[in-house]
Amino acid sequence: MQKLVNYDVIIDIDLIENITGANQYFEVFFSTKEKIRYKIVLEWVWDMRYSIENANIDRFHEFRTCLPEGLIDNGTFIVEDSEYIKYFEQQVMGTMPIDKLKHYIFYDTVDSVIDVLTEKKPIIIKI
Repeated sequence: MQKLVNYDVIIDIDLIENITGANQYFEVFFSTKEKIRYKIVLEWVWDMRYSIENANIDRFHEFRTCLPEGLIDNGTFIVEDSEYIKYFEQQVMGTMPIDKLKHYIFYDTVDSVIDVLTEKKPIIIKI
């Protein structure tokens, strides 16, 4: 069963402002409630989805009913036993190895949700 765990960097995302990039490299710009701006650098992105949380009601309901103790609601998570990775594996039908692939979720207080499949850890930089 899928479950959320805290990402290494604990930070509250108030507003995802912009997403730029292409060719497996993306930058996500966001601000905190304190109006401090950051960017998330994503390299070797194999797949990415951007949606509003409203489109993820069932999925997030399931995550929230199975929250592990100590989970900090910070807007940056890793998904263990990811259904998204399983779906992606079926889509690429063995043409890409998925053994090092991780599923990251970034979400803000206005219900923007970014799901990212990548082999590299996201880097969060204050700007």
